[in-house]
Amino acid sequence: MSKQQELEEMRKFLRNKQDPHSQFQKLKSYNNAANTQLFDMDLQETHQVQIIPDTSVAPAKFIPDLLIPKKFRAHPVTIRAMRKELFMGGEDFIDLECLLTCASCKTELDVQFWHFCPYCEASFPKNDK
Repeated sequence: MSKQQELEEMRKFLRNKQDPHSQFQKLKSYNNAANTQLFDMDLQETHQVQIIPDTSVAPAKFIPDLLIPKKFRAHPVTIRAMRKELFMGGEDFIDLECLLTCASCKTELDVQFWHFCPYCEASFPKNDK
């Protein structure tokens, strides 16, 4: 399978399988150009942040607290829409970007970060395209 086909397969999977455990299992199955495991299990890190609801913040924005590290303000809809667990990788990591244009408000979003549109609250389509 070519890298482009692998990337398209991963994007299709992310679009349809949005639970973190399924995504993690799929990521573990991919290899890089050197045919070694793409996701290095020994280099895992967990980062936790605190996100406080604030209706004055624009949708899909996170405003850092100037005094407290890892604390952010976000609109309540943004907090509900965001995925609570995200995967991040290094320079050799496959690009997990999965862009979709919201059918309702026409905003382009990366579905790897959202359960639904943080701007208009529309659901994302479930398809295999």
